[in-house]
Amino acid sequence: MRKIIFLLIALNCFAISLADINKAIENQEYSKVCNNLVYDLAVKNQDDGLMNLYGIACLRTDYINKLSAVIIALRNSKEARANAVYYSTILYKKKLLHSALVDNLDISSIKLPKCDYILSDIYDDYILGNYIKENDKYIFRYNDKIYEMSLRFDKPFTKMVLTILNSNNQILEVKEYW
Repeated sequence: MRKIIFLLIALNCFAISLADINKAIENQEYSKVCNNLVYDLAVKNQDDGLMNLYGIACLRTDYINKLSAVIIALRNSKEARANAVYYSTILYKKKLLHSALVDNLDISSIKLPKCDYILSDIYDDYILGNYIKENDKYIFRYNDKIYEMSLRFDKPFTKMVLTILNSNNQILEVKEYW
């Protein structure tokens, strides 16, 4: 009996409510929303709106590989399917860019819709040749920022590393994709 009570208390400690999710979104605490508890809640309730919030949070925290589950789940309405296409485009651009850099795949003829995500801009400029290549780095410039894309060979994955610098070459952020 004690084990059952302990299990119920433990499960309640890890539960998340819609109010918690809305508060996290309002406070731009996206990592709290891009987690399995939120995903499971959205699937359980078949809630496309919650699933979309989960997808947006995963984009904002650069966990874009988690979008594959969102793409499959968003299918119940016209708006949900449109959001799934948006997430698919971002994920596809990432995969194509990775294959181009790692495997020398020619992606120059693959035109895809523009999205408001940095890898989308980099993909578009990569296929147009709008970058500078210095040694093993691909350098892109947007506004007052410099984006350096390089590869890091970590077994078992080769990762794309995006280093974001200001105009004084100070590192602002580093993002990794595989």
